Amino acid sequence: MQFDWWTFAFQLVNIAVLAWLLARFLFKPVAGIIAERKAETDRVLKEAEQAKRDAAEAEKAAAGERDRIAADRADLLQKAREDADAQRQALLEDAKVEAAAVMQKAREAAAHVSKEEHEKQLQRATDLAIAVAGRLLADLPVDARISGYPERLAEALSKLGQEERAAILSDGGGLHLVAPRALSDEERGKVDEAIGKMVGQDGSLPVEVDETLLAGLELRSRHGVIRNSLGSDLERMAKALTDHEQG
Repeated sequence: MQFDWWTFAFQLVNIAVLAWLLARFLFKPVAGIIAERKAETDRVLKEAEQAKRDAAEAEKAAAGERDRIAADRADLLQKAREDADAQRQALLEDAKVEAAAVMQKAREAAAHVSKEEHEKQLQRATDLAIAVAGRLLADLPVDARISGYPERLAEALSKLGQEERAAILSDGGGLHLVAPRALSDEERGKVDEAIGKMVGQDGSLPVEVDETLLAGLELRSRHGVIRNSLGSDLERMAKALTDHEQG
C-alpha cells in the first residue's frame, strides 16, 4: 500500500478548517452562553443574598415593633386597671358616704319620736341606704363587686385568733363563700389563691349568692362568719348609730 501525501495534506487542511469553523461558530458562542449563564447565576445569587439580608432586617424591625406594641398595650392595660380600681374605690366611698348621710338624716328625724318608731325609722333608713348604695354600684363594672375582696378576706382570716379560725374552718361546719353574684372561673381561681392554703380544703368552696352584700366576699359556716362586704359595712354603721342613740 502506497502512502498518499497529497491526501494526507488535504485531510490536515480539512481538520484545520473544521477546527477553525468549530471554534468560530460553536465553541466561542457556547463559551459566551456559559459566561452569560454564569453571570446571570451570580446576579441571582447576589439578589437572593440581598433579599435574605433585607428579610432579616425587616424581621428585626417587625420584632422591635411587636415589642413596642406589647409594651404600649401592657401600659394601657395597667392604666386601665388602675383607673378601674380608682373608680371602684371612689364609687364605694361615695356609696358609704351617701348611705351614712341617709342614716344620719333618719337619726335626726327620729330624735323626737318614740323608741319603737325610732327603731323602725332607723331600719327604714338602713334599707334605704342599702338601696342607694346598690344604685350607685350599678355603675361599676361587673367584676368590681368582687375585685380586691379575696385579698381582704385572706387578711381578715389571718387576723383571727387560732381558736376562732379553727372553729370557722372545722370539718362538717358547712364552710362556704357568700358573694353578691355568681363567681367566674377567674374569680374562683383568685379566691383559691388567696385563702386556699389557710382553708386547707381540696377544690373550690361552694358559693352562696346574697345580693344584699352589694359588693364583697364573705366566709361563713355554722360556727361563725367573716364579714367582708359593703352590705355588712352599712349594717355596722346603722348599728353604731342605733347604739349611739340608745346610749
